[in-house]
Amino acid sequence: MNGFYELRTGTSSCSGGTVKASGAVASATTTTNRIDASDLPGVGNYTVKLCLLSPDTTTAWDDVSVTAVRDDAAPTVTLSDPGGTYGTSMPNIALTCTDTGASGCLKMAYRNDGTDPGLTATGTVSSGTAYSSAFSVANNATTDVKVVAVDKAGNVSGVTTNQYIVAVGNPTITINSVSKLDLRGVDSTDIEWKSDITGNYEFRVGGTNCNSGTNGSALTPAISGNYATANSNVTTTVPGGSLTTGANTVRICLTTAGSNVGFNSRSLNRDDTAPGLSSITIDGGPSANTSSNVLISVNADHLDFVFNEDMDTSLKPLPKHYDSATGGNPLVPWPTISGTWVDAQTYRVAFNGKLPEWHLFYHLFDMTANPKFKDKAGNVVGTGAFVTAAGEIKLLYRTESDPAGIKITDTRQTSCYDAAGNTLGSCAGTGQDADNSVLPYGLMVPTALAGYPNDIVTPDNWTGKTWKTCGPGYVWSGGTCVVSATPVPYQTWYDAIPYCLQLNLDNSGAGFAGKKTWRVPTLKEQMSLMIYEGTNGNEGIPAAGFPGFVRSDYQRYWTMTNAMSATDTNVDYASPGQLGNAILSNGVSWGAWATSAFGGGTHMKHKVNYAGWANWPDNYIFLTMCVAD
Repeated sequence: MNGFYELRTGTSSCSGGTVKASGAVASATTTTNRIDASDLPGVGNYTVKLCLLSPDTTTAWDDVSVTAVRDDAAPTVTLSDPGGTYGTSMPNIALTCTDTGASGCLKMAYRNDGTDPGLTATGTVSSGTAYSSAFSVANNATTDVKVVAVDKAGNVSGVTTNQYIVAVGNPTITINSVSKLDLRGVDSTDIEWKSDITGNYEFRVGGTNCNSGTNGSALTPAISGNYATANSNVTTTVPGGSLTTGANTVRICLTTAGSNVGFNSRSLNRDDTAPGLSSITIDGGPSANTSSNVLISVNADHLDFVFNEDMDTSLKPLPKHYDSATGGNPLVPWPTISGTWVDAQTYRVAFNGKLPEWHLFYHLFDMTANPKFKDKAGNVVGTGAFVTAAGEIKLLYRTESDPAGIKITDTRQTSCYDAAGNTLGSCAGTGQDADNSVLPYGLMVPTALAGYPNDIVTPDNWTGKTWKTCGPGYVWSGGTCVVSATPVPYQTWYDAIPYCLQLNLDNSGAGFAGKKTWRVPTLKEQMSLMIYEGTNGNEGIPAAGFPGFVRSDYQRYWTMTNAMSATDTNVDYASPGQLGNAILSNGVSWGAWATSAFGGGTHMKHKVNYAGWANWPDNYIFLTMCVAD
């Protein structure tokens, strides 16, 4: 039903106080009135009376009382765990809101990322997280927790901030790398490490924990400590001069803000003593010698160097090969020589190629040049056994003949002759080569072996040897050898040896035509090619097996058989006439055997020459053929 209303403040009846609003009100109609805080005389609780009267205001029908609270003071927030450093337990932060006014707290919000939270007067969280229960902060970190509150009157507090430095538990120290575990006093090593917790660190040498040993800052040179950020790599340089000779325990000690300590250590070995050679053996047998020539086989495979301590196995020094039977000791390049460490104290030098016959030579390691033999600390091998005062390792050797035999092959002669050189009508019963039909002949025509279509070779199926079809400066083309280099690269003996050895490194180390035993042939291997039915007399290099092979001016082809005296009981080559031309005087061998394209065995007076007549062009020029097993 329709009526009249009055809204009164400051009274508990409908006849007192102050009327703040009044007027007619229709039945079932909502009416809204507002009382501002300024309508109340001050802070506190006040009764507000709503009176319903008859339309003519003469009769009071009904009334309702409510309490209005005026609150002008913002609330405060208290954090259960005060700010500070925590090293033994994690803080669990609960928030408590206290309202100094009478309205009471409405809501709290917080942030722990260092920025301010936000609340509106109505309690809406504009920034941060509405608080509902206790929360923790990150370990091994410094966290600023910021909180704010609003009361029911809409008063928003200021931001309260507590800082928590949390480092609960011992830090874990991880050592990523140590540049040198063994070092000399003049060296240093870099230790790269990190901690999972921020803190201050120091290095200690010796002792068993972070309360023993010597603080690095007290050493000379000093190993300084500093501040380390969590999970950030730190590189600390440790001078070798700060260590004592022998094993040293170097410990990284880090103390967190919570006074928790973590550590890790490495053992560093200071070594200022040069390593020594205990032995050098040849194929595990005879010992190498620095004062006299050790007799070794042409098939000698390797040298083993045994040291008295662990060595730096990243260094692989290789010797140079010198011919000590020729004046000036010419260098014999040996491209296939290699070095490997069998273990930390045993180094093997492999020749990877057959040695020349009747060869007087030495291997020279120069320890004044890099790479050198060094121990793990970097000390160069010292003088003493095997090492001269000049820092050289000079090993002396000599070889004799190749013990391997070679099968006798048919000479290809088809005629027989009398003492005057006249051709006989029949060979029957003469016993001459043409009368002997049982000797096989195995030299084939040029071919390519399976898997190596571009490497043309001439196999000998009887002797088991394989020959490189084309010589230096020639390539296979159109069924014959043709010139590829002009002028043709004529060769000294010291050019021929590495030329053939280099073939073993072809095809990424698989070897030319897939073979890894290429070398300059011995005299008996070279002469196994010779036939005696050629149109120009003795034919040293059969044209059918080596088409296009250079033979235009009595070319000679080196062997790796050095010249020897006929009085040597171990010599068994060719004929006494050829041996009588050999040169050997007090161990000096200037020359080496060769074969002629037409004349069979011959002899070069000096291995440093590439021509028979004082290096005159086109006069008995020397090249080489190459053979493999």
